[in-house]
Amino acid sequence: MNAEERLAASPRWQHAVPPRIAPGGPAELGPRTWLMAKAMALVAGTDGARLFDLPGRDPRLMHRYLRFAASVVVLGRLERADVELVTLRTAWNIGAWYEFFHHLHLARLGGLSIDSVERVAEGPQSPGWNPRQAALLRAVDELHARRAVSEPTLAELRGFLDQSRLVELCLLVGHYEMLGMYLKTAGAVPEPGAWERGPLSWLRAPDDSDRLAPPWLPAFNKRLTNRVQGLWAPYLPPYAVIVHRGRRSGREYRTPVVAVRSGRLLFVALPYGDRTDWVRNLLAAGRGGVERLGRLHRLSGARVTDVPTAGEAVPPHARRLLGLAKILVAEIEES
Repeated sequence: MNAEERLAASPRWQHAVPPRIAPGGPAELGPRTWLMAKAMALVAGTDGARLFDLPGRDPRLMHRYLRFAASVVVLGRLERADVELVTLRTAWNIGAWYEFFHHLHLARLGGLSIDSVERVAEGPQSPGWNPRQAALLRAVDELHARRAVSEPTLAELRGFLDQSRLVELCLLVGHYEMLGMYLKTAGAVPEPGAWERGPLSWLRAPDDSDRLAPPWLPAFNKRLTNRVQGLWAPYLPPYAVIVHRGRRSGREYRTPVVAVRSGRLLFVALPYGDRTDWVRNLLAAGRGGVERLGRLHRLSGARVTDVPTAGEAVPPHARRLLGLAKILVAEIEES
């Protein structure tokens, strides 16, 4: 059972069965809203888009709502990862599976891994959040329970957010609570096959690895590409070579990777996900090595996370390079 299936099985979600409101067709939606629903369906790889064809039954109100939604969700000043984290926790709090399901996958566009998404269900007390993320999650919970952010949490948030972003945070939570109330009342459930096809199907890795590449590519690289890259990767950043030992064989292996160093930390992109042999070898051993700029260093404390959770430790110039997949973080031991 993968993370999506575990989350879907939670008793948190409430669905109206059968759905209480039917999706609108071209006559009810009008040509503009109907075309927008079709466009969204093409992106999500589905036959319909409940976000448009349910509230779109009132086209006049729908288009005014969309302008507001775009302002707080897409055009706001909060970081993309913050928006997704707040959205997911809001959907969890109100039991809106439709909202949570779609952002479970869209969160990858903000750099959140499926592991972080699953921890959203545990809330701000879950180990692994950085201080910014924990404060955001507490604020969402307080807005849901008390309709106000407490003074201690507000003081924490002021260390990360300016006044305009604090306003956006409150409006963002209110927006998704409002939308979730309607979608739950209508009985909206995720469209069959969402994110399994279409241009963004790569967002849905069924094995929780968050890989970007096709599953056959690591084996191909191991047999061919790595042998070529291994000649120059130890000398030419952002490439490096990870030195690791097989979990069963005990043999030493060398794997070229894309890696960025910041102080004593090494950040390694995982476009093939976290189920590749070299990652599992390094995590199992707890130690390894990296050859970079012609020098060999020992590695320790390896762990898998994502860029938003690693936070300020990731250098700004490397955030885009490392941002769409999981990353491996390890400490470099100076020789």
